[in-house]
Amino acid sequence: MSQTDQQTIFITGGASGMGRATAELFAGKGWFVGIFDVDEQGLKETAARIGEDNCLARRLDVTDTQDFMAAMSSFNERTKGRMDIMFNNAGIAPSAWFDEMPLEQMRRIIDINVMGVIIGAKLALPLLRDTPNSICISTSSSAATYGHALLAVYSASKFAVKGLTEALSLEFGRFGVRTADILPGCIDTPMLRNALAAPTGQPFTEELFANLPQDGAYRLVPVSAITDAVWGAYNSDQIHWYVPEEVGDIDRLKGTDFNAARDETKAFSFRE
Repeated sequence: MSQTDQQTIFITGGASGMGRATAELFAGKGWFVGIFDVDEQGLKETAARIGEDNCLARRLDVTDTQDFMAAMSSFNERTKGRMDIMFNNAGIAPSAWFDEMPLEQMRRIIDINVMGVIIGAKLALPLLRDTPNSICISTSSSAATYGHALLAVYSASKFAVKGLTEALSLEFGRFGVRTADILPGCIDTPMLRNALAAPTGQPFTEELFANLPQDGAYRLVPVSAITDAVWGAYNSDQIHWYVPEEVGDIDRLKGTDFNAARDETKAFSFRE
């Protein structure tokens, strides 16, 4: 394994969806990319797409601190201690009524979506601190603007990521390290397709996209909108990146008309 003098990005949840698309964008810009996920087949496919000589692909359970430390050590060795971006992107979004979701599943959501981000930020900090103009980016959600029905614990986890990002923007600033989060709405990824298909009990078909709003915060947007946001965050001091931008309108609306924000989110949560 050779070492690299390139700019570098460490991506959790890199086997598919937003993580894979981000890996492809940064590899295309000449960066060295670390991709980490529990989906080993997906990792192999992503590595093949971006070039195995230009990446480190490794299985990682973000809830396992020792595993995360080993992954960070491997990345550190390949990059000579350089980390320009830490992208905490791994997450899950099981859907169910709060009263019907098992506690074990609730704990798993918090472990992956919250503790996985906390562990990642904690372990990445020494490398980020030693890399000029570095940033820790985490994936939050539109569900962190107003909590979504059937996604109560997921919403709570993403509110936590948003709050953590804001707090660490103050703390990490002591070291010259920036933070940001990405708050996606409906992004065309395997996760969204699976979520749309799950209630039908049938495989996903493109017709299911018709159930999404045609405009506004919850309209369907391509995964490239996420990669553009990650790239934008690296080149900016902006903390919150709403994708699409209308997602941010819900945050702003809460400050002036809380009930209107609630009604807009309720209409989306209980759409036919």
